[in-house]
Amino acid sequence: MILNKSVFRNSTKSLAKAVPSIGIGVAAVIALITTTAVNAQQYTKITRLGTAQSVCTGGVETAEQLQAYFAENPDVIRTILADSGWSGSADALLTAVANGEMTETAFPAGTKLAWMGSKTNGEYVALPYREWAGKEPFEGFSLNLKSDCRVYEMAIPKACCNVSLISVREDNTGQCAPQPVAVAPQAVAPVAEVQEELAAPIAAAAPLALIPFIGAFAGTETVPRFEESWQQDVVDASGIIGLKAGLIKPLNAKTSLVGTLSYFNRTSINDGNIFPEDSLAIDFGIERKLSRNAFIGGGIGAWNLD
Repeated sequence: MILNKSVFRNSTKSLAKAVPSIGIGVAAVIALITTTAVNAQQYTKITRLGTAQSVCTGGVETAEQLQAYFAENPDVIRTILADSGWSGSADALLTAVANGEMTETAFPAGTKLAWMGSKTNGEYVALPYREWAGKEPFEGFSLNLKSDCRVYEMAIPKACCNVSLISVREDNTGQCAPQPVAVAPQAVAPVAEVQEELAAPIAAAAPLALIPFIGAFAGTETVPRFEESWQQDVVDASGIIGLKAGLIKPLNAKTSLVGTLSYFNRTSINDGNIFPEDSLAIDFGIERKLSRNAFIGGGIGAWNLD
């Protein structure tokens, strides 16, 4: 992450007076704004469809219109599926819609979606864990798509074409049905007691790894303080440039913890500035991915550690 401009402010007179060598404030150096981490099982309730986040502007009314949109915009559908971590075949979904395998359905309030397609900040993405909480059911198309021995239960609202996943289950029909294992007959049954093998424990999912990063920043700094010798408020101001390095700890596909250590140098310091020409800072925060090129978050930091 690279910050183009940052502004440090400490408007607490008592803190600047009591501890003049430490500034504590919002960690703008890592461009974070306060947000809340979303638990992997917490569903975001939605009450409106057909908004600016619609995949197809204006929506569709008939299966034929939906088929036309999928046929003319296959890359949009593929992009949403790729962002969701889709394990099936995108071609299978496009073919199923083209063949008219969907059914018109009214989805009631409380319908939970593992993810829902969306056009967010101009990017086609899949937003995880959505729940329909409108007063009335929403009209759409349901589709049970079979792909790679799985059945994907899909929902596509008419108002927005935001293709969504309700659930995934194993397909135990046709070629995907379990095949019986032939056992050769034994002439003589074994006499010795056979100890039952213990099932191997299921390996725990590997935690998401720490991601190191480095960056550079430049900006301005203003720090209000109380000058005792003059008995008045003054403002220290200067330009700053610096480098930072840190670690990102992903909590899930969208949310991460961030910690950084920064070195910065002040330029054009005004007379009487109580801060040194260079110093160290440490910041901690949490960020939430909005799209492939944007995030939002918040944190705290301490400057002038030395």
